[in-house]
Amino acid sequence: MSMYITVFLRIMLLLSLAVMVFDYLRVEQLYIQMDRGFIDGFEVFITRWPGFIFIIIVILFVIINTIQFILVRKNKHSVLNAFLAVEYDVSDERAVQITHKAVSNAFVFILVYSFFIVGSYMFIPNYFVDYIWYPLFTTVSIPIVGLLTYLISFKVLQHK
Repeated sequence: MSMYITVFLRIMLLLSLAVMVFDYLRVEQLYIQMDRGFIDGFEVFITRWPGFIFIIIVILFVIINTIQFILVRKNKHSVLNAFLAVEYDVSDERAVQITHKAVSNAFVFILVYSFFIVGSYMFIPNYFVDYIWYPLFTTVSIPIVGLLTYLISFKVLQHK
């Protein structure tokens, strides 16, 4: 269950950061269009909820990592490096092997997915000007797809 929570929090962290950056890019794009004479003026409305969500997720990460660190320190048989991997128990050799395979699968999928995402930029250059969300959110989707591939691979290999 902690793996689902950790992956979900990481995905939410990436998405909330992307939405915050999108708001900044949108304002910057309007300013550049005004500076170049394409528009006469513009209004700025920046939403606060992405920032609040980002801060809440960071706080949850700190709390979860603190709890995990305390649990690892109390267990005399566990390795202190287990603190860095919240998803599984490092002292379990089977979990280490499953994680190795799941990470390998995720890495291969990220390479293939990245190839197609970067290739898609070639076919839609107008999106960079008119739809600034496309390159931002497709770039953010790369680690999200990697995390989901890792989660699915880990769970499939764990049930074998």
